Amino acid sequence: MIGGGDFAKDRIIPDCVRAAHDDREILVRNPYSIRPYQHVLEPVTAYLHLALMQMRDARRFQGSYNIGPDDRDCVSTATLVDLFCKEWEGARWCSVQEETAPHEASFLRLDCSKAKSVLGWVPKWNIDKAVRETVAWTKAFYEGWDMGEFMEEQINEYLQIGVYSETSGYDGYLRVYWRPAN
Repeated sequence: MIGGGDFAKDRIIPDCVRAAHDDREILVRNPYSIRPYQHVLEPVTAYLHLALMQMRDARRFQGSYNIGPDDRDCVSTATLVDLFCKEWEGARWCSVQEETAPHEASFLRLDCSKAKSVLGWVPKWNIDKAVRETVAWTKAFYEGWDMGEFMEEQINEYLQIGVYSETSGYDGYLRVYWRPAN
C-alpha cells in the first residue's frame, strides 16, 4: 500500500521519500521481490463500496474480499523505486544486503477475482499513477501546501473515474456521499 502521508519506518516509499528529500541514495534490500503495490485510495473506496452493497443486500455481498492491483501492476521493488526516482528528480537507489534482515517472500499477489466478479470492482490507478500521486502528495507536503485542500483535489480526481459495473448496482456512490469539507 502506498500513498501520501505514510512516514513509517522500514517501508519502501517512506524510505524513498526520506532519502530523496535528504539527497541520499535510496537503499533497497529486496529489489527483486514482487509485491501488490497499490494506492491507498483503491482499498479504501472499494471497502466503502462493499459496505454500501452489504447494507443493501447482506446475503448477496457477504464474505471476505481482497482488494489489490491488477497482475500487471504487481511489480518488483526495483520497478517501484525506479518509478519513484522518475517522479522525484535527482533520486537514485542501490541494492544492499543486510545480514540480519528477516526472510521475506519473493512474490506476493492478491486474488481479487471475487471483488471483480461480485462487486464489479477494478482498480482505477495503475502503479505509475499511484507512484506519481504519492510523490505529488509528498512534495506538496514538504512545500507547505494546504494538505486538506490537496487531498480533497486528489480524492475528487480519483472519484471522477467510474469503475464499478452494473452487476454491483454502482451508481456513483462516493461522488454522491463524498462531501468535501468547507
